[in-house]
Amino acid sequence: MKKRSVLFAAVAAVIVLLSVGCSKDSDKKTGDAESPYKGQTLTLSMWGYNMDLLEKNYIRPFEEKYGVTIVSETGNNADRLTKLVARKDKPIVDVAYFAGNFAYDAMKQDLLQPYDPAKIPNLKEIIPSAVDPLGGRYAVGYSLSHMGLFYRSDKTAPITSWKDLSRAELKGFLSIPGITTTYGPGLIYMLSKAWGGDVNNTEVGWAKVAELAPSLVTAYNTSSELNSLIIQEEVYAAPYTSFSWGQIEASGLPVASAIPEEGLVGSFSVVSIVKGSPNVELAHLFIDHLLSYDVQYSEAMDLVDSPVRTDVKLPADIAAKLTYGDELISNLFFYNEEDVAKNKADWVARWNRIFSK
Repeated sequence: MKKRSVLFAAVAAVIVLLSVGCSKDSDKKTGDAESPYKGQTLTLSMWGYNMDLLEKNYIRPFEEKYGVTIVSETGNNADRLTKLVARKDKPIVDVAYFAGNFAYDAMKQDLLQPYDPAKIPNLKEIIPSAVDPLGGRYAVGYSLSHMGLFYRSDKTAPITSWKDLSRAELKGFLSIPGITTTYGPGLIYMLSKAWGGDVNNTEVGWAKVAELAPSLVTAYNTSSELNSLIIQEEVYAAPYTSFSWGQIEASGLPVASAIPEEGLVGSFSVVSIVKGSPNVELAHLFIDHLLSYDVQYSEAMDLVDSPVRTDVKLPADIAAKLTYGDELISNLFFYNEEDVAKNKADWVARWNRIFSK
C-alpha cells in the first residue's frame, strides 16, 4: 500500500511537470501541429466596398478553415498608403490591397516585400500578366478591372465616346473620379485620347477636366460615394469602377454601360505582403486563398471582382457585367504604373489648382 502511494505521488509529480511545460509552450505558440495558425490575427489594408460579400466569399471561410482572425483596415488607396508610411518602422498590416500605381509607389518606398512563389501554388492558374505586374514579385494581380462609363438611358442618348461627357444635358448631372482614386489618372488619359492627344500628350485631357469642372456635381473619391449620388438621382453619367457595377444596377434605375470608341482603361487590383509583416507565412496562405477557384468564382458570380484564373467560366449574363470576354478585354488600355507614380505629385497639384477655383 505504501509503495502504491509513493507510485501515485510520483506519477502526479510528472503530470504537474508536464502541465507546466505545456503551459510554457502554449505561451510561445498559438497553434498546434494540425492547426499551426490557430489563434493568429491577420491584418488587411483594403477597400471597404462590398465588405458583406468579401466576408461571405473569402474572409470568413479563411478564418474558419485556419482558426484565425482577420482584421480589416479600410479606406481609399491614398489614405491607406499614408498609414503604411507612418508605420513603416512598426508595421501592423500584413497584406495590402492597392491599385497598381499605388502599389508601385509603396514598393519604391520600401513598404513591401517580395513574395515567395513556391508558397502561392495558385499562381500557376492565373493569367501570366497578373503573376508579377510590378516586377520583382512585389505584387500579385488578383482581379482584372476596368473603368467603364455609366449613363442613365432615360436621361441621355447612348454614350459612344469619352467626348460625350461634354454633352449639354449632362451639365450639373455629371461626376468624375478624383485624381487620387484608382482611375483618376485613367480619366486624364482617355479624355486626352478622345480629344486628339495621347498617353504622352495629356494637355488636351487636362484642358477638358478644367472645362468640365464647373458642370460637375462633384469629383467623387470612393465608389460608395458615386453609388449614393446615382441612387439619389443626382448623377446621370460618370466613369465607374467595374467592381461597383453590381451596386449601380441594384439601384433599380434605368442604367446602362458603354464601350466608347476610344476604349476603356484596364488595370489589375493587386495584393502585396507588407515589409516587416509579423505573419509572413499566413500572408502567403491568404494570397493563395484569394487566387483559389472557389474564391475567384464566388467573387465573379456576386459581381464583386473579375477573375484572373483562366479556368473560371461564367454564365453569359454574369460575364457581360464584368471585365471578362474577348470583346471587352480587346478594348482595354493599360497604362504604365511607373509613369503614373512618377507624375502623381504634379498631377495632384494640378488637379487641386483646377478644383480650388
